Amino acid sequence: MVQPAGTNSDVPVTAPSGSDTPTPPAQRPRGTFKKWRARAIVLILVAAAVYFGIRISQGKAVNAAKIDLGTLTLTTQVVPVETARTGQVISVAVAAEQRVTADQKLGVLEVTTTNSQGEPVVSRLTLTAPRSGIVVDDPVTVGSTLQPGEPFVELYDPTKLTFVTQMKLENLPQIGPGMIATLKPEGLDRTVKAAVQRVVPRVGKDNQTDVDPDSLEVVLVPMDNRDMAGLIPGLRFTGTVDTRTGQPGRNKLVHIGD
Repeated sequence: MVQPAGTNSDVPVTAPSGSDTPTPPAQRPRGTFKKWRARAIVLILVAAAVYFGIRISQGKAVNAAKIDLGTLTLTTQVVPVETARTGQVISVAVAAEQRVTADQKLGVLEVTTTNSQGEPVVSRLTLTAPRSGIVVDDPVTVGSTLQPGEPFVELYDPTKLTFVTQMKLENLPQIGPGMIATLKPEGLDRTVKAAVQRVVPRVGKDNQTDVDPDSLEVVLVPMDNRDMAGLIPGLRFTGTVDTRTGQPGRNKLVHIGD
């Protein structure tokens, strides 16, 4: 028995070529991108919080390590230029803040003495710099009479400048030699680095009544003399000392208690 061709189940039936349609691509869920974006934002916020938290902690640690030095004064040991004989100033060759060298002429005195017959003898005495340095202030004016022991002018060595401040005893045990301080002169837009050198006992007058018993004098020295250009003794500074600096293991300036 012959079956009709149209009913043959073994023959595959294909659609006409004109009716072929491509299979649509699988779509990624929209929620996946949003999820990863949210995670990225959270990670960025966490990282920023950690970073700023560390910076704040570091800032607090730095501030805690710094001790206020109060007001400091720039000082130096002056060298007076004096005469052994009374005389009248007839010439002045230098001015305040002028740099001089050893044996440089500073001024001239006219000295009057008497000879063996009692007659007056007028001579001139040249005053010279005993060492190199800088003139502190204007010398004695022309026409003035200069007495023995009275300075005609004072000099200072710019390489021997020091900073001096008074500190409470409660802060001194935290400070050691070599610790670095950052100082700012009043009225000037600059800073100077100085190192803690020593503590000096304060000597007062009138049975020490003018000396604070709870403080001592701390001396600091400039770390670079080039930073001291243009700075003169008597200038006042403010600043702090960083207790994290200095030489590890070195003894502090002052010990209180055991």
